[in-house]
Amino acid sequence: MAINRFGDFDKVQGYQDRPQLPTGGYIMRIMGAEVKENRIGQYVQVSMDIAEGQYKDFFADDYRSQDGSQRSKVWHCNYLLNVPTDDGSERDGWTKRRFKTFTDALEASNDGYHFDWDEKKFKGLSIGGLFNVREWEKDGRRGRNTNLAQVCSVDKIRTGKYKLPKDQLLPGDAAEPAISGAPSGGFSVVHDDDLPF
Repeated sequence: MAINRFGDFDKVQGYQDRPQLPTGGYIMRIMGAEVKENRIGQYVQVSMDIAEGQYKDFFADDYRSQDGSQRSKVWHCNYLLNVPTDDGSERDGWTKRRFKTFTDALEASNDGYHFDWDEKKFKGLSIGGLFNVREWEKDGRRGRNTNLAQVCSVDKIRTGKYKLPKDQLLPGDAAEPAISGAPSGGFSVVHDDDLPF
């Protein structure tokens, strides 16, 4: 018995490794922000892209290169910012510090901007982004991606006065090399109306 050939076999692309952004500090542009909710409570999903330099528009290029309909594409640079619950817990204290770090970085990076609890006004603002390596495991597969781990002021990126957060590695296999170097692969030209924001 032979395998039945499906009709569009020659057109279907198999899964390929995505180009990876090298770890480091980058000047980011906020593409959009949206308040969402999960089992823990409210959070703000802040979608960003690289604003300048060699990797400018890296995530827009990545989004554009994905096959499929716009609904099946994934934006790969989101900073999830939990909204403090004000319950006095240790976790809430950490959440407040992280939230304030974000708003302070926005104010320091954008002349005349003052945080007023309206996430829609984040769009178009600049902020510094610190990327480390994060390992993941899902359905028996394991991999590594660069990860937007922390934010800071744009000035810290420009002057190089930042410290990258430690890589987030899973237990075992720590001898694998971290992601580094320039990503490979080409992208098509990105037009703003093709993006999900």
